[in-house]
Amino acid sequence: MAFFKAQQQSTGQTTGRLSALSPFFCALILAILWLIAQALPVWPQSMIAPFSGSSLALAPAQLPDQVLYLLWLFAMLALSALQSEAGSEITPLCRALAASAALQAAIAMILDVAAIPSTLWFIKTAHISDFTGTFANRNGFCAFITAGFFACLYMWQRPGSSFREKIDPHGGWLALAILLFIAALGSHSRAGMLALMAGTFVFILQAGGRAKRAGAQAFSIRLITAFLALAAMIVAILLTPDLLARFAGLSRPDWLQRDDVWQSALNAIIARPFTGYGAQGIAPALQYAATPGMNDAVRWVSSHNLWLDMVLVLGLPVFLLVLALLVRGFLAILRGLHHDTTPAKRALFMAVLVAFLVQSGLDGIGALPAVIMPLVILAGCLAPNQKQASKAFIAPQ
Repeated sequence: MAFFKAQQQSTGQTTGRLSALSPFFCALILAILWLIAQALPVWPQSMIAPFSGSSLALAPAQLPDQVLYLLWLFAMLALSALQSEAGSEITPLCRALAASAALQAAIAMILDVAAIPSTLWFIKTAHISDFTGTFANRNGFCAFITAGFFACLYMWQRPGSSFREKIDPHGGWLALAILLFIAALGSHSRAGMLALMAGTFVFILQAGGRAKRAGAQAFSIRLITAFLALAAMIVAILLTPDLLARFAGLSRPDWLQRDDVWQSALNAIIARPFTGYGAQGIAPALQYAATPGMNDAVRWVSSHNLWLDMVLVLGLPVFLLVLALLVRGFLAILRGLHHDTTPAKRALFMAVLVAFLVQSGLDGIGALPAVIMPLVILAGCLAPNQKQASKAFIAPQ
């Protein structure tokens, strides 16, 4: 309601930021309307085949949950952009992320030391030897810890001075980032570690080096620093036997079921490419199209790829429209950030975005509220106003 009211008034920076977020809002509205249409019992039998039912959606009772989730994403974007000084909200957001990640890491470490097979709320049935905090999944835990890790790097890098000048007043943020990285190692999540390393590499390229240096020399220093950071992380992985064993497991011919479930998802998409299977329709679709090698004793609620999940739910045409709108929205934000005078803000957003893309390509865990929330809030806070957007298009300097 606040979004549409601001659009009608058409004044102020807040309205400009909301206008820049219009592609995201259009994508969410399109997805909601199509999910509702899929659940309506108005489709001919020829389109419902090969499943017996009265709608395209294989689990129409799950529609309210999916719609409420998308409305929650809508609200997170709008509320973040409606802040009077949206960019200034990044610092308290980073403090909150760092504190929450530190709490999750502390819980995971205490449970591990005490040998308690629990998430505090229930007994774990999977990922028993891994750090999961209060999450039920090691990948979800590592993805959230990664967001806190980048928040610490932002708070460390934000002053923009040299390493020597920052180590005294701001060294605590760097120390906390190292502790969070150790907690991420304890999760034994391969996808999470790859996302963390990719995001760190991008963060250093965007925000590293001394502020007074410019040109090729500054980029060379940032590039060398980024590769050194990656080398240190790889050494840490090599020194973590359980995580190293999980990476070594990628040499198995079945690739730990990822290849089979992806192939099954493609089979399901080919069987019904245009209409999709509706909200929460992934599990029955994968069960129907399962390859001979896939473990069909497990209920696959995700194809372990967020984008394949979206195609399975929405169908290919609607997915492509939604994807085009999302890409347009993120490009507008990146163009605005290109003209931002604070490289640390650009580095933070790029690191969170890259880590999310890597994670979403290897798992469907990116749809968890705690995992997608940092990216959504940052997108809302950093959305350019109308003046910034117009400059981004006209003045490339």
